Amino acid sequence: MSFAQNVSSLTLKCPPCRPFQGCLQCFETQAEADACSSSSRKANSLVEELSALEFTVYPNPSKTGVFTVETLKKIKGKVRIFSPLGSVVEEFEVNDQSLFQVGNPLQFTTGIYILSFTDESGQTITKKLMVSYK
Repeated sequence: MSFAQNVSSLTLKCPPCRPFQGCLQCFETQAEADACSSSSRKANSLVEELSALEFTVYPNPSKTGVFTVETLKKIKGKVRIFSPLGSVVEEFEVNDQSLFQVGNPLQFTTGIYILSFTDESGQTITKKLMVSYK
C-alpha cells in the first residue's frame, strides 16, 4: 500500500471534549469556532482589497526609462521608485487616477528598480521595473 493510500484511508474524529467544529479543526467553545471563521472573512476581505490595488506596468523592460502604470480602478496614495541601491529616485502622489506615468527619458541608469505604491490605508504593493537602453 502506498503512502497516499495510507493517508486517504485515515479517519479522524473530534474528541468528545471539543464538540465544536469549523475550519477543519476542533474548538473547545463556540467562540473559538466563530473567531476562526471571522479571521477567514478578514483574510478574504484583505485579498479583495489587495486585488483592487493590482496594477499593470508597461513597457517592462523599458528602453526609454518611462513606464505607464494602469490600475483596475482609480487609486489614491504615494508612489515611490527605488534605485538598485535602495534610495528613492522618484516620489509623488496620485489622486483618483487609474493611468499615469513614472520616470523620465534617460533619467534612470540601466538596471532593476522597484515601484512601490502605498494607499491611504497603508497597504503597499510593489512591482519590479527594468530599464534597458539596448
